[in-house]
Amino acid sequence: MSQSPELAGGAGFTFEDAVSAEYLIALLGEGYAPGTGNRIVSRVALQQRDFGEPLDDIIVDSHDSKGGRARLSLQVKRSLTISKAKTNTDFRDIIRDSWLTFSKDDFRRNVDRFGAAVGSIAKDKGRALVTLGELARESLTVDHFEARFTEAGNASAELVSIKEDITDLLNEISGGSCPASSVQEFLAHFVLINFDYLHAGSTSRPEAMNKIRDALAADHGDSAPLIFATLCQLAREASGKSGEFDRHRLVRELSTLTRLRGAPSLKADLDRIASLARDWIADIKNDVGGASGTTQTFGRIRIETRRLPTAANTWFARKWKVGPAAPTSRG
Repeated sequence: MSQSPELAGGAGFTFEDAVSAEYLIALLGEGYAPGTGNRIVSRVALQQRDFGEPLDDIIVDSHDSKGGRARLSLQVKRSLTISKAKTNTDFRDIIRDSWLTFSKDDFRRNVDRFGAAVGSIAKDKGRALVTLGELARESLTVDHFEARFTEAGNASAELVSIKEDITDLLNEISGGSCPASSVQEFLAHFVLINFDYLHAGSTSRPEAMNKIRDALAADHGDSAPLIFATLCQLAREASGKSGEFDRHRLVRELSTLTRLRGAPSLKADLDRIASLARDWIADIKNDVGGASGTTQTFGRIRIETRRLPTAANTWFARKWKVGPAAPTSRG
């Protein structure tokens, strides 16, 4: 497959492009992604501030096995310092926009998440911020949470310092004293996600390309670097237009470049179609007088395809030029 060496090598892509591509890969594979928990990615939108999203860099919608929906809102920074210093506008903006996201009428408590996707961050402070969120989620009451930060509590000096910085920023944003219960709730929904891109020894890039390869047809696995670069390019272009992606759009964009595997959610139906096709071929008689056998096979296909979704049923009707089977409940 002919491709530009710049495109294949990922030249010129930003950290934000690569992080966006990470979530597009999860969307393509109907998979999970950092920050979505046990939910499958169903939509990715970029630069959505004009559409009411304070944390606008990446919006990730996902759903669980019962159809319950959740949203992850992220600001992307290649480098981030955790500090309330007036000059540290990146961190201050993230806390402000996270608070605005948390305060939205449609924010789902205990479901949605918000925060930052970062590349470089001081290791100890980054780990402490993550731990702070975990402690907030582990405490059932604000009294239990606040007790962690007393002299007799189990919070380290680093944790105490970061909590004080965030509390001071929330007080400043809210124009008063932010209740301790609101601080705990805010921290319980905050996530800090680390990605490792844009250098020769990065770990996130090969992991991403391995996920892409799993979404490609078996004989197209070597297209993974091209698809990764293409996803970065799509993310960059969409960011300039406040674009959004669902899996249908993504498949349309990529299907001209390589051959994709079927959607995981359709695997059972695709396997059933393949099995029916094999049975049909096996039942065809080689002699001219085998017409009755073929007719019997078509009749069986009509019955079996009743168990398939309408789209698959219609496909069979067109492919084999037989009348569509009347739908029945799927067993």
